[in-house]
Amino acid sequence: MDASFYILISFCVFGFIFMKKIWPAMAEILDQHITAIKNVLLEKQSTISEHEKLKLLYQERLQHLHKEIEEMKAAASQKLEFLKIKLDSELEVQYLYRQKSFKQIIHRMQRQQRKNLQNRCVEEILARVQSELKKNTSFCDEYMVSLLATRKENSPS
Repeated sequence: MDASFYILISFCVFGFIFMKKIWPAMAEILDQHITAIKNVLLEKQSTISEHEKLKLLYQERLQHLHKEIEEMKAAASQKLEFLKIKLDSELEVQYLYRQKSFKQIIHRMQRQQRKNLQNRCVEEILARVQSELKKNTSFCDEYMVSLLATRKENSPS
């Protein structure tokens, strides 16, 4: 018998042992590895689907928040317009009140100036009359008494 026959027999024995002992263990290890890969893929697919659901949910929330922001902007602009109108009306009322107040102050000042001017005129007239009396003593005493009484009535107390 030659060496190739022994090689063939040893190969067959190796194949038989390989098929009976090693192959099932390798197949089981490979099946476990395939199952693990399938589980990882399923987990990743479920994670991806959850991510997609969350993404849609967050997009909906984001759209809702954008709508709320737009509504808040609109409400704020309406409030701003209302406050502008209110402020304008209050400023107009305040302007009219101050204008009226200034007119009253000016009117009082004019009356006071008129009184002061009248008093000065009366004093000047009295001073002239007194100087005339000193120059000419022939004026009637009743005239002088009436002028002095007029002066006392017009002078401020």
